[in-house]
This record gives sequence, structure tokens and C-alpha cells, in this order.
Amino acid sequence: MLAKVPKLDAQQVGLQAVSVGQVALGPIAVSQLVLNGADFSMSGAQGVLRNVTVTVTLGIRVEWHVHVGLPDGIPDINEGGTIPLGSFSFTAPTIPQINVLLNNVHLNIPSLTAQNISASANPLSLQLANVAADQIEALDVNLPTAGFTITGLTLSSVAVNGIDVPAANVGQATVGHVHGDPLKITSFTLGGLNLPTVTIPAIHSTAPLDIPSPTLILPGGNRPGFGNNNSLLSVHLDIQPSALTHIDQLDITGANASATVSQIVVNDVTLPYDALNLTLSQIGINTIDIPALTL
Repeated sequence: MLAKVPKLDAQQVGLQAVSVGQVALGPIAVSQLVLNGADFSMSGAQGVLRNVTVTVTLGIRVEWHVHVGLPDGIPDINEGGTIPLGSFSFTAPTIPQINVLLNNVHLNIPSLTAQNISASANPLSLQLANVAADQIEALDVNLPTAGFTITGLTLSSVAVNGIDVPAANVGQATVGHVHGDPLKITSFTLGGLNLPTVTIPAIHSTAPLDIPSPTLILPGGNRPGFGNNNSLLSVHLDIQPSALTHIDQLDITGANASATVSQIVVNDVTLPYDALNLTLSQIGINTIDIPALTL
């Protein structure tokens, strides 16, 4: 004979296995991400620079110097200065496409810090083992585990309140939705991240690239003008060229890349979660409080 229990409260439950059909995570908020010791290598890539323009700017100024030599004992007269004459720019015709080969490109990033990162994760399934759960409620349970037998007694019905049963088994229970306060992780560290060689089919820039060149200062001997510091009057024209390269789009195809990161530090992670369609199997119930029992 088995007892039919419409409702029971289990104070402690041991679960051999928990199968979570779907867990929705996020949005994930990270206050600070620190990336230490990152090495990135890329080789065998074909790069295409599209719509390349180069703008050259010439900054012009005049430097003058007056020198008057005086007899011994009297300081010489030396006067001079710089007069800026402004600058002018010109842009070369646009080059529609430039093909380049990117080989043995190696980048080292000692430290990279990002603030206020947010991300979302796709729903995923989980398998959890040896889980302990408290205050579990089950409906329509058959107990005790092995049943019981009464000989020589006929009853039409029996109602009993407030009894304890030592043990029972529930083959399976399901939970439709589990949620709670967001998980908060103060800090955790990942180390020794190694990304082996992978093939990247294509990389496309999403914004134009502007590459400035440093301003060049021509050596003094190459400057147009006349005179020197010992001349009565010296005048030189100082020209400082600079260039700006503008690339509308950068495409990289057929790249092989590898990367290593010595340490990743994540601080102040906030992780909301929702668990749907939980399946609990092989449940062993230790202590049971039965409010009502009907045979």
C-alpha cells in the first residue's frame, strides 16, 4: 500500500543531478576589466586599402639674425627672431585601392583597462551534480519508499494530521522558473589564456582611418636663405612638412592569428539570471513534515 500525499514540505533535499533546460543571463555589467601582458601576432594576411588620400601641409616661417662685431671688451650685438608666415596644404589625387601584404605583425599590449563594460549572453543549458536544496515543495508524492501492508483490517478512508515519515523518494520534479537577486562578484582573475593559431576569414573596418605623420624639420644646411650666425645679416626660410593619410575602408582577408594573455582581471561583476524548465531527478528526501495524509 502506498500513501497519497497531496502536499508535503521537505526541509532538506539531496539531489544527485539537476538539469536546467534554459538559463538566461544578463545583461552582464562589469565595472572594470584589466588585461595584462597581451601578445598578438598576425601573418599571411592580404590587406586592401580603399580610397586613400594624402594631404600634405607645409608650415613656413622665416628665421633672421643680425650680428655686429665690436672691439674687444665690448659685447657684440646679436639680435634675431622667427616670423611665422602661415601654412598651406594640398591633397594628392585619391587612390582607389592599394594592396598590401601583412606578414609577421606582432603587437604587445602591457596593460589595457576598460571601464563600465556591458554585455549580453545567449541562453544556455546547464548540468549540475551533487546539489543540496532546502525548503522544497512537492505535490502528489507516493510514500513511504517501500510501501506498507496492513493485514486483517478494512477501512473505507483514513485521515491523519501532523505525522512524520522517515524517508521517501521522488523520481522527478520539475520547476518552471527560478530567479533571484543578481549575482555580484567583487573580483576574479583568469591567467594563462592562450589562443592557438586560428584563421580569420575577413576583417572589415567600420570607420575611416586617419594616419598622421610627424612634422619634419629640415636640417639647417638644407634651408634656403643666406648668411650665418657670424654674418651681419642672415635670413633663412624654415619649411616644416607634415602629412595626413586618410583611408575610407580597410579590408583584411586570409589572416592567421594567435594571441596570449598573461592575466585578465575582472572587477565588480553584476550578473542577473533567470533559470527556466528545471528537471530534478533521483531525489532523496531526509526529513518530511506532512500536514495531511489520506488513504
